[in-house]
Amino acid sequence: MAGRGAERRSDVSRRGTTRAAPEVAGRAVSTLVLSLAGIAVSGYLAWTKLAGAHALFCSAAGGCDVVQASHYATLLGAPTALWGTALYAVIAVLAWRGLTPRRWFWALVATCAGVAFSAFLTAVSIAVLRATCGYCILSGVILVAILVDVIRRRRSAAGRHAGPSPSRLAAVGAGTAVATVLAALAIFGSAPADTTSYQVALARHLAGSHAVMYGAYWCPHCREQKELFGGAASLLPYVECDPKGSAARPDLCERAEVRSYPTWVIGDQRLEGVQPLEALARASGFSS
Repeated sequence: MAGRGAERRSDVSRRGTTRAAPEVAGRAVSTLVLSLAGIAVSGYLAWTKLAGAHALFCSAAGGCDVVQASHYATLLGAPTALWGTALYAVIAVLAWRGLTPRRWFWALVATCAGVAFSAFLTAVSIAVLRATCGYCILSGVILVAILVDVIRRRRSAAGRHAGPSPSRLAAVGAGTAVATVLAALAIFGSAPADTTSYQVALARHLAGSHAVMYGAYWCPHCREQKELFGGAASLLPYVECDPKGSAARPDLCERAEVRSYPTWVIGDQRLEGVQPLEALARASGFSS
């Protein structure tokens, strides 16, 4: 009798231990790798926005610069790409810790929000800005790949738990997407009017009309001229004359016989010193 009692207590003890054991899930390696790729792309875009630099493999005054100069590139006071980096980081942490049913659900919600926001920005860039950014599109592709990967892991994440039905998960995903787009419309719609729209259009016109601004990286008047264009300064057709400057072309400056900075050459016109935006518009034949 004593033996049977001990055996029963041992069995109860084992069953109790089994119920109390923490739920363990393996790391979602593919989801983690895709998230790290997203961090690299969006993090690089955030850096170019903060540093005012041109993105690699994107031509000056090209689509990436137009998108980065627009007010859609800033969300709640921070670069929009920085928020994307944070979203990728959240998904990466969830994947690293292992997709238990609860973590899988939040990974799904986060990814649906990211895909919806990326689709919204892509539509805006095409319909409103009439420009596309290769890095932004790549980020959207990565988010779609993560979504597919997360959905593929549904059964393995659920384990012995049935979890929400597919129809309920579809409703959650659709609801998250709609809420994300509505929030984006509300935030960007309530933001101050885009004060750089004129500057962006003028800078793009100057670049398209083959105007050139010659200057030097250390020149305070060149900096003042760029500040007149605000966030559109990166779109200017600028040539660096000092050999120590980034992407310097002193040969072009010498050929143009530049004597002071900044110097504008617009067609057969030569303008020296800081120019008001209106003067540049008249000289280049720009009309808003």
